[in-house]
Amino acid sequence: AVFSGDSWLVLPEAGDYEEITFGCWIYLPAVPESMFPPSSESMKTIAATKPSGCDSKNVGWALFVHEWSTTNRQLRLSWTDSVSGCHEIFSETTVVPYDKWVMVGFSLSKAQNRASIVLDRSLIVDSSLGLGKYVRQGVKLDVTAAPVRNRLVNDKAMLQIGAHAKNEKLDYVQSHIFIGFVGDMRLLSFTIDTMKLVTLLDSNVEDLMMGKAEAPASAVRTVIQFREKEMPVNVPSGVRLNTEHTSFAQGNTAVQIVPMSDSLSHPLLTSAVEVAPASVEPKPTLDPAALRATWPQEWLQRFSENELLTSQVEADRWADEVRGAMVHTWNGYRARAWGRDDIQTVRGAGKDWCKMAVTMLDALSTLWVMDLRDEFNAAADWLEQNPQPSPGPHGKHSLFEINIRAFGGLLSAYSLSGKSVFLETAKRLGEKLLMAFKTPHGIPLSTIDVGTGDAGKHSWMPNIVLAEATTLQVEFRYISHITGDDRWANAADKAMNAVLKAVGSRGLVPIYFSVQSGSPAFVGSKMSLGAMGDSYYEYLLKQWIQNGKKDDHLKEVWKRAMSEMMDKMVIKTASGLQFLAELESNRPRHRMDHLACFVAGMLMLGSRTLPKEEVDHRWEPFAAELTRTCYEMYVRTPTGLSPEYMVFNVQATNGDDMKIPQDAPHNLLRPEAAEAVWYMWYYTGDPKYRKWGQQMWSPFMKYCKAKWGFSAVSDVRKKPPPMRDSQESFWLAETLKYFYLIFSPRNTINLEEFVLNTEAQPLRMWDR
Repeated sequence: AVFSGDSWLVLPEAGDYEEITFGCWIYLPAVPESMFPPSSESMKTIAATKPSGCDSKNVGWALFVHEWSTTNRQLRLSWTDSVSGCHEIFSETTVVPYDKWVMVGFSLSKAQNRASIVLDRSLIVDSSLGLGKYVRQGVKLDVTAAPVRNRLVNDKAMLQIGAHAKNEKLDYVQSHIFIGFVGDMRLLSFTIDTMKLVTLLDSNVEDLMMGKAEAPASAVRTVIQFREKEMPVNVPSGVRLNTEHTSFAQGNTAVQIVPMSDSLSHPLLTSAVEVAPASVEPKPTLDPAALRATWPQEWLQRFSENELLTSQVEADRWADEVRGAMVHTWNGYRARAWGRDDIQTVRGAGKDWCKMAVTMLDALSTLWVMDLRDEFNAAADWLEQNPQPSPGPHGKHSLFEINIRAFGGLLSAYSLSGKSVFLETAKRLGEKLLMAFKTPHGIPLSTIDVGTGDAGKHSWMPNIVLAEATTLQVEFRYISHITGDDRWANAADKAMNAVLKAVGSRGLVPIYFSVQSGSPAFVGSKMSLGAMGDSYYEYLLKQWIQNGKKDDHLKEVWKRAMSEMMDKMVIKTASGLQFLAELESNRPRHRMDHLACFVAGMLMLGSRTLPKEEVDHRWEPFAAELTRTCYEMYVRTPTGLSPEYMVFNVQATNGDDMKIPQDAPHNLLRPEAAEAVWYMWYYTGDPKYRKWGQQMWSPFMKYCKAKWGFSAVSDVRKKPPPMRDSQESFWLAETLKYFYLIFSPRNTINLEEFVLNTEAQPLRMWDR
């Protein structure tokens, strides 16, 4: 039987007894971790009757390969008692080999208070003999103390082959489905002296069924012999096995039966072929006269026409490469995850969270900007045929993320194209989003079900995240402007005004606040322009710009914040790098998120849109220095990809002033550094920013391109970095768009006509 991490077998008969002996043959292929689906990220379950997890309610047993969160090939047996669902025995020294058939098995005896494991016809663990290791919920204890006699038996639990018992609430994330091959299997409600265990497991089926194999025939509960093109059955009872599969399984979801062979090639490996380059015609370039018309006077004062023309000629081929990457990304999504929220780009499997085709909606404006009209129109057709959001429950998910990605994507697509399907879809979605604002203080609840409108709070956070409550206004104001329906603008403005009342005369504020007193009150002391604080400051400025620069109170709050930021957060290392620190109890922490790179672009936008007399002379020089630091976050790593954040040594004088922390070596395909480079190039015209952009772009092509799109990577220090098989929709909405804009003529998006939401979705401005 072939298991690929998305399907498994269930025998609808009891699989748990007071005394158990179990055995089967397995073949574990050396499949790279990057190909593991979310239902099989580490542990590989051979058979089980219990759900995964350490709760004592998860009654039963499980036999699996790999310790949790590793791929160490340990063969582990787990069981449950009234204290824990994670009693585990294993061997640290004898592990499952790759690419070889081996017999595995175990016995659990309550009567003897004994647990044993067999691997490759050898006894490798026995609690009575003191052989092997024992842990309870990760705590190492003496193996002879393993409390098998206290084991809870679930006589109603069905035997799962290739997975832990299903946990519906987790959508198979903790099923730990096997990846590999499983051969003939047996299970007995009987245990034997450990010295005879290998003989019992290795006996032939005929002897076993006739009671001639060291065990009575009445104890033989399960015998499964896999035969090609036949659905397996339990030989003693004649009951057929059923196939179960995950929500992201593709195509034929039945577990396949193939001929046994000493050398097997797993389907995940045979399908991992190189992807042919996406076929895309180069976008026509502007002739020199048309190109000159896009250059502002400031550019011509700093650079010669020849320098600017040469820069564009060089950048044209980079723009085509980014456009080709967008087509490759889109084609993979359309082929393997069309209509789904996300895609695993290595495996080619769709995933959902709010079940609203989020990747499609988030990508729309980028398709338009890149003049990919066929792809854009295909999405419009899909929305015509599949009205969103679909009826029924979708689950409660982040209002913030749905707003900037799905709602913002739809509104931007309408703003750019004028197609009514995008506005009509946005209005239906917007009606659901409004239901999160039904609170006495006007601050919206943090999560929303786009199908039912049910709203709630984050399960992981008792307080409200500053950026989440204040990154709705640009989108909500825009839909009110184009529809004439003020409900959205009024709701968003009420929330913003409630927060601003708590802000008072301050500039920088903590990233969390509470509404327990009936109105917002800030809690904690952490202040950041990275995660959870960033877009609050961004939307203060962009709301003022969006509607004709009339709401001066927003501009004033933004200016105060930027002044405090320059005074308290900007730090320069001895080697000359400038970065934005975080503040905790008004003391700086010398670390900076990749997310904070957006500040450079925000400062340039503010500097070029505020009245000259109100511009702080520090803004533009710091924007340039911060952009350089963000560029260095890329080029200083072994792969040329930035980590999630950097820590800084301000005393370093030898250029060794930034380090990759142990907890953040990953790259999630984030856009903020490219965003900074684009704003710097857009306003200054300096060709060096395009060269920086190309140096930052090239590693994405080298290390992140996967069969069905592009993948985040888990460690930028390793060459090549392991792929995480994930692609956030912001890769299409932001990262690809910003790189394309860096290399395209300046008029590709006009910042005097459009304001970009925090997801890089262009929305037309207006002057009311």
